[in-house]
Amino acid sequence: MAETTVLRPEWVWTAAGLRTDAAVVVSGSTLRVEPDARHAATPRLSGRLLLPGFVNVHSHAFQRAFRGRVQYRAADRDDFWTWREAMYRTALSLDPDGVEAVSALAFLEMAEAGFTRVGEFHYLHRAPDGSAYADPDELTHRIFAAAEQVGIGVTLLRVAYERSAPGKPLRPEQIRFRDDHVEDVLAAAHRMRERVSGTTRVGVAPHSVRAVSAEGLRVFAAWDGLVHAHVSEQPNDNETCLAEHGRSPLAVLDDAGLVHERFTAVHLTWPLPGDVDRLANAKGSLCVCPSTELDLGDGFLPVEARLRLACCIGTDSQAVLEPLTEARALELHARPLAGRRNVLAPLGEGSGLAERILHAASTVGDRALGGDGAGIADGAPADLVLLDLRRPAAEGVPPLEAAAFVSTPAWVEEVWIAGRRIVSAGVHARRDAIVSAARPYLSSTSA
Repeated sequence: MAETTVLRPEWVWTAAGLRTDAAVVVSGSTLRVEPDARHAATPRLSGRLLLPGFVNVHSHAFQRAFRGRVQYRAADRDDFWTWREAMYRTALSLDPDGVEAVSALAFLEMAEAGFTRVGEFHYLHRAPDGSAYADPDELTHRIFAAAEQVGIGVTLLRVAYERSAPGKPLRPEQIRFRDDHVEDVLAAAHRMRERVSGTTRVGVAPHSVRAVSAEGLRVFAAWDGLVHAHVSEQPNDNETCLAEHGRSPLAVLDDAGLVHERFTAVHLTWPLPGDVDRLANAKGSLCVCPSTELDLGDGFLPVEARLRLACCIGTDSQAVLEPLTEARALELHARPLAGRRNVLAPLGEGSGLAERILHAASTVGDRALGGDGAGIADGAPADLVLLDLRRPAAEGVPPLEAAAFVSTPAWVEEVWIAGRRIVSAGVHARRDAIVSAARPYLSSTSA
């Protein structure tokens, strides 16, 4: 019989709205919502708010290795492209043990911040010298092992990286990203999908239109699962694509049959005319990574895209790992762009804006990574975050607004993933061991 735990927080944000009269019963890997009065013998968690787990839709976990090592001017014009050179040096410095250790550190930090699932956009496949490992899926297994150490749910997005730019082969520093044929990427994804179970899922990710040809993109139309891709992150992405195809990157992906309800565009910072309509009509998702996009000087997602598309969040380069910082940026960045306040809010009083921010941090991302986006509802996975609102900063603030606009990862008291409590009193049980294992790879990484 599955172990059962009853949670009685003061507030529960359920699929039906905020409740003060509900208990959540965790049984096995799922949950159900019951009247609080039925569980009067269980201690009440006053001042706590229970939310569905936060979802990190876009991550390159190995990039945690050089956080803080690129905050200096590397050239007369320091931008995304100069930052990318530092990223390549880090990618070439990590052996399989290092990939696993640094990824586990990133996943640990995510879990303690309230993330219960991560979409790992995985493009390290070969050894640093470009040779294949005896097991071609070696580094994929290391990502799974890192996630298992932490207990976080992972959606592995197997990346295809065919070329450095139209008509140009991969550069020497990109050699770890290579597959001999685009079809090999699809074969690897099928192998992984047959092997995984539990909280692990698999999707495919043609890296970008810059990195995969139109012919290569069409290969992925045969995949019946999740598809993610970088889209229009930089103006140069659009310029290169227009020169090659005469169409926007999103239009080229659509022509290949990839823009559908299982598709997630990552960034779309510089959409071209018609792109927002195209993604909205397809019922696809948009993953925004505000902290990374600010750190790299990418730009700001236009207000129209924020208003019309199903937006979720990612941490991308791991500049910071704060789910609600990312989610609230969807609104806060929109305000100076629009020149007004409460841009994403429905008209009238209420918690509609806070709920939109919380959905972006949780249920919308869950759908983008293969879940049903149910939130806290009967039969849903027991992926939960308990926030402690007993703080001066939350005094007098409505609970959903406190979470959406004020909270930090320090407010995370407990995290449950698939019915297992993996964070208690804000600390993961394996924190010290995971940090210790990663430390040599951080100190030896030179950016």
